[in-house]
Amino acid sequence: MNAIPPVRAELAERFIFNFRMPPAVLKTLLPVGWLIPAEVNGSAIASFCILHLRKITVAPLPTFVGMTSISSAPRFAVLDATANPPKPAVFVTERHTNSSFGAWFTSLGFSAAHRYVDSTISRDGASTRLSVSSREDGAMFDAIVRPAQDTSSTVFDTNSFAAFIAEGVSSYGLSRHGTRLTRVDLHKTDADYEPLKAIEVGGPLVENWLRLGAVFDSAFRTSGGRYEWTYLGLTS
Repeated sequence: MNAIPPVRAELAERFIFNFRMPPAVLKTLLPVGWLIPAEVNGSAIASFCILHLRKITVAPLPTFVGMTSISSAPRFAVLDATANPPKPAVFVTERHTNSSFGAWFTSLGFSAAHRYVDSTISRDGASTRLSVSSREDGAMFDAIVRPAQDTSSTVFDTNSFAAFIAEGVSSYGLSRHGTRLTRVDLHKTDADYEPLKAIEVGGPLVENWLRLGAVFDSAFRTSGGRYEWTYLGLTS
Protein backbone atom coordinates (compact mmCIF):
# COMPACT_ATOMS: atom_id res chain seq x y z
CA MET A 1 0.00 0.00 0.00
CA ASN A 2 1.33 3.46 -0.90
CA ALA A 3 2.31 5.37 2.26
CA ILE A 4 2.37 8.74 0.50
CA PRO A 5 -1.07 10.34 0.07
CA PRO A 6 -2.09 12.01 -3.21
CA VAL A 7 -1.05 15.65 -3.61
CA ARG A 8 -3.80 17.99 -4.82
CA ALA A 9 -3.73 21.55 -6.11
CA GLU A 10 -5.60 24.15 -8.09
CA LEU A 11 -3.86 25.46 -11.19
CA ALA A 12 -3.48 29.22 -11.44
CA GLU A 13 -1.65 28.94 -14.78
CA ARG A 14 0.69 26.65 -16.69
CA PHE A 15 3.25 27.49 -19.38
CA ILE A 16 4.84 24.87 -21.65
CA PHE A 17 7.74 25.51 -24.03
CA ASN A 18 8.21 22.83 -26.69
CA PHE A 19 11.29 21.88 -28.70
CA ARG A 20 11.45 19.48 -31.65
CA MET A 21 14.36 17.06 -31.31
CA PRO A 22 15.67 14.20 -33.46
CA PRO A 23 14.28 10.97 -31.93
CA ALA A 24 17.74 9.35 -32.01
CA VAL A 25 19.09 12.24 -29.90
CA LEU A 26 16.28 12.09 -27.35
CA LYS A 27 16.82 8.34 -27.04
CA THR A 28 20.34 9.01 -25.70
CA LEU A 29 18.83 11.16 -22.92
CA LEU A 30 16.57 8.38 -21.62
CA PRO A 31 18.02 6.19 -18.83
CA VAL A 32 16.27 2.89 -19.69
CA GLY A 33 15.64 1.05 -22.93
CA TRP A 34 11.95 0.47 -22.27
CA LEU A 35 11.25 4.22 -22.49
CA ILE A 36 11.42 5.26 -26.13
CA PRO A 37 10.83 8.70 -27.72
CA ALA A 38 7.27 9.45 -28.75
CA GLU A 39 7.19 11.03 -32.19
CA VAL A 40 4.94 13.77 -33.54
CA ASN A 41 5.26 14.17 -37.30
CA GLY A 42 8.69 12.55 -37.13
CA SER A 43 10.02 14.66 -34.25
CA ALA A 44 10.58 13.86 -30.60
CA ILE A 45 9.32 16.53 -28.17
CA ALA A 46 11.29 18.00 -25.28
CA SER A 47 9.50 20.60 -23.15
CA PHE A 48 10.05 22.87 -20.19
CA CYS A 49 6.95 23.22 -18.03
CA ILE A 50 6.20 25.90 -15.42
CA LEU A 51 3.14 25.57 -13.17
CA HIS A 52 1.79 28.19 -10.78
CA LEU A 53 -0.12 26.11 -8.24
CA ARG A 54 -2.43 27.23 -5.45
CA LYS A 55 -4.05 25.46 -2.51
CA ILE A 56 -1.55 22.59 -2.60
CA THR A 57 -2.37 19.96 -0.01
CA VAL A 58 -2.36 16.22 0.59
CA ALA A 59 -5.49 14.11 0.69
CA PRO A 60 -7.75 14.14 2.61
CA LEU A 61 -7.00 17.72 3.80
CA PRO A 62 -9.23 20.37 2.17
CA THR A 63 -7.58 22.65 -0.37
CA PHE A 64 -8.24 25.86 1.57
CA VAL A 65 -5.42 24.93 3.97
CA GLY A 66 -2.92 24.49 1.14
CA MET A 67 0.11 26.48 0.04
CA THR A 68 1.23 28.14 -3.20
CA SER A 69 4.17 27.21 -5.40
CA ILE A 70 5.71 27.86 -8.80
CA SER A 71 6.91 24.45 -9.91
CA SER A 72 8.87 23.55 -13.03
CA ALA A 73 10.41 20.58 -14.81
CA PRO A 74 12.05 19.53 -18.06
CA ARG A 75 9.92 16.78 -19.63
CA PHE A 76 10.32 14.40 -22.57
CA ALA A 77 7.38 12.78 -24.35
CA VAL A 78 7.98 9.02 -24.35
CA LEU A 79 6.31 5.67 -24.87
CA ASP A 80 6.41 2.97 -22.20
CA ALA A 81 7.38 -0.05 -24.29
CA THR A 82 6.55 -2.51 -21.49
CA ALA A 83 2.87 -1.99 -22.35
CA ASN A 84 1.26 -3.61 -25.40
CA PRO A 85 0.75 -1.44 -27.35
CA PRO A 86 3.36 1.04 -26.00
CA LYS A 87 1.68 3.58 -23.74
CA PRO A 88 2.25 7.38 -23.87
CA ALA A 89 4.09 8.69 -20.82
CA VAL A 90 6.48 11.44 -19.71
CA PHE A 91 10.08 11.24 -18.53
CA VAL A 92 11.11 14.03 -16.14
CA THR A 93 14.78 14.57 -15.31
CA GLU A 94 14.05 16.60 -12.15
CA ARG A 95 11.30 18.65 -10.55
CA HIS A 96 11.73 22.12 -9.02
CA THR A 97 9.71 24.26 -6.62
CA ASN A 98 10.10 27.77 -5.22
CA SER A 99 8.47 26.63 -1.99
CA SER A 100 11.01 25.82 0.72
CA PHE A 101 8.32 23.84 2.55
CA GLY A 102 7.51 21.88 -0.62
CA ALA A 103 11.18 21.04 -1.16
CA TRP A 104 11.47 19.90 2.45
CA PHE A 105 8.22 17.92 2.37
CA THR A 106 9.17 15.98 -0.78
CA SER A 107 12.49 15.09 0.81
CA LEU A 108 10.73 13.16 3.59
CA GLY A 109 9.20 10.19 1.78
CA PHE A 110 9.58 10.77 -1.93
CA SER A 111 12.34 8.92 -3.75
CA ALA A 112 13.20 12.11 -5.64
CA ALA A 113 12.81 15.42 -3.81
CA HIS A 114 11.73 18.58 -5.62
CA ARG A 115 14.77 20.85 -5.77
CA TYR A 116 14.38 24.33 -4.25
CA VAL A 117 14.79 27.12 -6.82
CA ASP A 118 13.90 30.78 -7.25
CA SER A 119 11.03 31.09 -9.75
CA THR A 120 9.11 34.17 -10.87
CA ILE A 121 6.25 34.97 -13.24
CA SER A 122 6.01 38.72 -13.85
CA ARG A 123 3.98 40.83 -16.26
CA ASP A 124 4.67 44.05 -18.12
CA GLY A 125 1.66 44.99 -20.22
CA ALA A 126 0.94 42.11 -22.59
CA SER A 127 4.31 40.46 -21.95
CA THR A 128 4.99 37.78 -19.35
CA ARG A 129 8.48 36.97 -18.14
CA LEU A 130 9.24 33.60 -16.57
CA SER A 131 12.53 32.78 -14.88
CA VAL A 132 13.97 29.89 -12.90
CA SER A 133 17.34 30.01 -11.12
CA SER A 134 19.13 28.26 -8.28
CA ARG A 135 21.82 29.22 -5.82
CA GLU A 136 24.00 26.36 -7.05
CA ASP A 137 23.59 26.78 -10.82
CA GLY A 138 22.52 30.38 -11.28
CA ALA A 139 20.10 31.08 -14.14
CA MET A 140 18.43 27.90 -15.40
CA PHE A 141 15.59 29.09 -17.66
CA ASP A 142 14.30 32.45 -18.83
CA ALA A 143 11.57 33.40 -21.31
CA ILE A 144 9.40 36.29 -22.40
CA VAL A 145 6.07 35.53 -24.08
CA ARG A 146 3.03 37.37 -25.39
CA PRO A 147 -0.44 36.19 -26.43
CA ALA A 148 -0.71 35.08 -30.06
CA GLN A 149 -3.65 34.61 -32.40
CA ASP A 150 -2.33 31.25 -33.55
CA THR A 151 0.58 28.94 -32.91
CA SER A 152 3.69 28.96 -35.09
CA SER A 153 4.24 25.26 -34.32
CA THR A 154 4.99 22.90 -37.19
CA VAL A 155 3.62 19.89 -35.28
CA PHE A 156 0.72 21.14 -33.13
CA ASP A 157 -2.40 23.23 -33.29
CA THR A 158 -4.09 24.08 -29.98
CA ASN A 159 -6.42 21.06 -30.10
CA SER A 160 -3.75 18.51 -30.99
CA PHE A 161 -1.46 19.95 -28.31
CA ALA A 162 -4.18 19.61 -25.66
CA ALA A 163 -4.69 15.98 -26.71
CA PHE A 164 -0.92 15.38 -26.64
CA ILE A 165 -0.62 16.73 -23.09
CA ALA A 166 -3.66 14.77 -21.91
CA GLU A 167 -1.99 11.49 -22.95
CA GLY A 168 0.88 11.98 -20.50
CA VAL A 169 -0.83 10.72 -17.34
CA SER A 170 2.09 8.56 -16.17
CA SER A 171 5.48 10.17 -15.57
CA TYR A 172 8.81 8.56 -14.76
CA GLY A 173 11.73 10.35 -13.15
CA LEU A 174 15.23 9.83 -11.86
CA SER A 175 15.52 8.84 -8.21
CA ARG A 176 18.14 8.55 -5.50
CA HIS A 177 17.91 4.76 -5.85
CA GLY A 178 20.33 4.10 -8.69
CA THR A 179 18.68 3.03 -11.95
CA ARG A 180 15.21 2.69 -10.41
CA LEU A 181 12.75 5.35 -11.55
CA THR A 182 9.95 7.06 -9.68
CA ARG A 183 6.47 6.74 -11.11
CA VAL A 184 3.84 9.44 -10.59
CA ASP A 185 0.40 9.58 -12.18
CA LEU A 186 -1.15 13.00 -12.78
CA HIS A 187 -4.90 13.31 -13.18
CA LYS A 188 -6.10 16.78 -14.07
CA THR A 189 -8.83 18.91 -15.57
CA ASP A 190 -7.41 21.48 -17.98
CA ALA A 191 -9.02 24.46 -19.63
CA ASP A 192 -8.20 25.34 -23.24
CA TYR A 193 -4.58 25.97 -24.21
CA GLU A 194 -3.71 29.40 -25.59
CA PRO A 195 -0.88 29.83 -28.11
CA LEU A 196 1.94 32.21 -27.17
CA LYS A 197 4.53 34.13 -29.15
CA ALA A 198 7.97 33.60 -27.63
CA ILE A 199 9.99 36.82 -27.66
CA GLU A 200 12.95 35.05 -26.11
CA VAL A 201 13.64 31.61 -24.63
CA GLY A 202 17.00 30.80 -23.09
CA GLY A 203 19.06 29.38 -20.28
CA PRO A 204 21.60 26.55 -19.94
CA LEU A 205 18.97 23.84 -20.32
CA VAL A 206 17.70 25.32 -23.58
CA GLU A 207 21.21 25.94 -24.87
CA ASN A 208 22.12 22.30 -24.26
CA TRP A 209 19.06 21.08 -26.14
CA LEU A 210 19.88 23.41 -29.05
CA ARG A 211 23.45 22.10 -29.17
CA LEU A 212 22.02 18.60 -29.48
CA GLY A 213 20.00 19.62 -32.53
CA ALA A 214 16.71 20.68 -30.96
CA VAL A 215 14.64 23.49 -32.51
CA PHE A 216 12.22 25.69 -30.58
CA ASP A 217 8.71 24.85 -31.75
CA SER A 218 5.98 26.49 -29.68
CA ALA A 219 4.71 27.82 -26.38
CA PHE A 220 1.28 27.45 -24.79
CA ARG A 221 -0.52 28.62 -21.67
CA THR A 222 -3.54 27.34 -19.79
CA SER A 223 -5.21 28.35 -16.54
CA GLY A 224 -7.68 26.89 -14.07
CA GLY A 225 -8.36 23.25 -13.38
CA ARG A 226 -7.58 20.79 -10.62
CA TYR A 227 -4.52 18.57 -10.42
CA GLU A 228 -3.88 15.41 -8.41
CA TRP A 229 -0.54 13.57 -8.29
CA THR A 230 -0.39 9.98 -7.04
CA TYR A 231 3.04 8.58 -6.15
CA LEU A 232 3.24 4.97 -7.25
CA GLY A 233 6.69 4.08 -5.93
CA LEU A 234 9.74 2.87 -7.83
CA THR A 235 10.15 0.75 -10.92
CA SER A 236 11.84 -2.61 -10.44
